Amino acid sequence: TRNDYRRAWGDLEVIASFSPDALFQRGRLFSNEEGRRHLGLHRQRMKFSEYLEVLERAESSDPVVEHVSISQSQSRDLSIFGLPNMPPLLEDLVRTTMDVRNLWISTPPKTSVLHFDWQDSVLLQISGRKRFTVIDPARMHTAYPCVVKMETLIRDAPGVFRRVDGAREIDNFPLVNITHPDFDRHPLFKDAHVMTIDVPAGSALLLPAYWYHQVESYTDGPDEMNVAVNFWFQGHSLATRLYRTLRENVFINCSIPAREGEVHLCRDSVLPPRSES
Repeated sequence: TRNDYRRAWGDLEVIASFSPDALFQRGRLFSNEEGRRHLGLHRQRMKFSEYLEVLERAESSDPVVEHVSISQSQSRDLSIFGLPNMPPLLEDLVRTTMDVRNLWISTPPKTSVLHFDWQDSVLLQISGRKRFTVIDPARMHTAYPCVVKMETLIRDAPGVFRRVDGAREIDNFPLVNITHPDFDRHPLFKDAHVMTIDVPAGSALLLPAYWYHQVESYTDGPDEMNVAVNFWFQGHSLATRLYRTLRENVFINCSIPAREGEVHLCRDSVLPPRSES
């Protein structure tokens, strides 16, 4: 239960992520002139007990004005949480290439929208369950991979966010909506090889680099939390070289404005009002 975690982890430091809705980290087209932007999350370091207080305040508000989770909270030493520092039974496989350890904690609704990672990883599901929807990377082009400029959301108050421009470009969030695909705009997605993988508590998932995946997190009771850890390690360099070739030849550049009189190729279904921040 939450109180079990509060007693065990209350004084430990984590990184909390804040989102205005349950779709964490997603792209949007705010105008034809701006091009598409990826909205990076507001992230804040705090004690685990503080995270629970913020979470419970957010859950009790009506309407809910923000969502908070511990997403990709990096840790050099997971043993302070009573968790393994290496994926069990795979130590010899990843020991020399081990890169990052992450802690993930959330309550539903929580969705990490479709994206890929640049490294291989092993996810261990501790509590709750996750559903991965993945796309075979041999048909990566069917997801309409793209390059977008990244913006960061800054949380000024509970539920109050502002966009801050950034010069960085990212390329691991595609255009297609895997939950409600628009086949008129993205007809190639009809040829995608899509798989759904349920990962219950006590299970592990090996996820290779460059596999597009969307992750939904669930619990089986109101007092339960979805808790997982994952371990990132460097995979084979051949995959990286192949990816770079694809990026140069297949990816759509969504960071540039549309031509005058044309609708932006990377648009959303409906453009938000120009006054929206």
